[in-house]
Amino acid sequence: MKNSFLPPFTFPQFSSLPKALVGGLLFLGFSCQAPKTEESTVATDDRPNIIFIFADDWGYGDLGAYGATEVKTPNLDKLAEQGTKFTQFHVTSGVCSPSRSSVITGHFPARHRVHGHFAGNEPNAKRNMPNWLDENLPVYMPQLMQDAGYTTAHFGKWHLGGGGLPHGDLSAPEPKAYGYDETRVWNGNGPTWKGDQLWPTTRYMDDDSTWVHSSSRIVVDVTIDFLERNKDKGSPMFVNLWLKDPHTPLWPTDEQKAPYAGMEPDKEIYFGVLTDADRHIGRLMEALKELGLNENTLVIFSSDNGPAIAMPALTVGSTGGLRGRKVDIFEGGVNVPFIVRWPGKVDAGKVDSTSVLSTVDLLPTFAALAHKDLPTDYQPDGENIISIFDNKTFNRTKPLFWEWRFAVADRPNGWVSAAVRDGEWKLMSDEKRGRVELYNIEDDRAESNDLAAANPEKVTQLLALWDQWKSELPE
Repeated sequence: MKNSFLPPFTFPQFSSLPKALVGGLLFLGFSCQAPKTEESTVATDDRPNIIFIFADDWGYGDLGAYGATEVKTPNLDKLAEQGTKFTQFHVTSGVCSPSRSSVITGHFPARHRVHGHFAGNEPNAKRNMPNWLDENLPVYMPQLMQDAGYTTAHFGKWHLGGGGLPHGDLSAPEPKAYGYDETRVWNGNGPTWKGDQLWPTTRYMDDDSTWVHSSSRIVVDVTIDFLERNKDKGSPMFVNLWLKDPHTPLWPTDEQKAPYAGMEPDKEIYFGVLTDADRHIGRLMEALKELGLNENTLVIFSSDNGPAIAMPALTVGSTGGLRGRKVDIFEGGVNVPFIVRWPGKVDAGKVDSTSVLSTVDLLPTFAALAHKDLPTDYQPDGENIISIFDNKTFNRTKPLFWEWRFAVADRPNGWVSAAVRDGEWKLMSDEKRGRVELYNIEDDRAESNDLAAANPEKVTQLLALWDQWKSELPE
């Protein structure tokens, strides 16, 4: 049988690998194939399998479907062609851990004192942060899905505690504690990889060059394996597939850089990484067809924040014209790609530029898809956006809030410590309110026309809204 997991692709991938490793990879590829192409009877009801692909520092303008012209992302572009592209999806922070915590909890990160990225215990304490996401909360997204009868998995980045010294506490709970049947992660405790091989326990990864350039391939490998092993067990599947790429370090192989040979070095590196990650997303989509899971699987692609402020992303990573980037609360830091594909349900080739969505919406929405009621004593910060899967515009009723305690006044877009969006209006302020700006995002997504002076009543209203929210937070 042909290796139908791999879409047509001409860039060499294995020419520099040892023969033994190539053999092992081929065995893994063939072992993951299904002997049939008809739709598998994965679920006995209308609940879909769900795969949430969450990239790391992938900017709004870093894929063709969102306007990129130099970097090639044919598989993500195809995903957008087969589904709906949303242009107003927001994460809850301009950095990793806070953004990711909202996916798991359905809350803005400040509710759980996740103010910045989880680091060593000493810097965490200095920032009034715990050393990991509280494992005793009443609700977590994967736990809800597990309780609803889903088989759950988390593969790839975690960064909600643990991950090996010097940056992670070895006593942090493994991700399984939050409701997963299977996990294999980096920036977290428990099973991981060494190089591109499975490894049974926690490792510090960032100096592992083989892992760095293989991360997208190996995390898709284990996802495909999970899908094959569980597809006929009678329960729908839920997978958080959280990529490393294009977060630093970036050490692509010559083969991965080859499509961009002759470009400036930063583009060779950054674009090579993006195209490689895109290729493996394509492998996943082909696998869904081979495994008979294509029609009843909801696939979502997004990113945890805007493009990085480190090289090479600083010069070649794109926000698609939005102001700011990673760390910032301007749109370039928190408005990210969001592509939804669900054949037969979600319109193909559609662009939704009206619905205002957020990561805090995912938990109540996935729970609704799973037919799982939320506990009566749990109040999500987000809203159930299930109507978008019926191709309806979502009309937001709850405001979005951002808090950033590490603002840097002398960086052009780094002065903002507080922000709120309500309707079309977004207000931003520094910590002491010596600087306040107001934008109509519907008319001015680039946040170039400050309307604060012309709308003092709106400024007062939004500052009061933010103050009320802030009063509900722990210190």
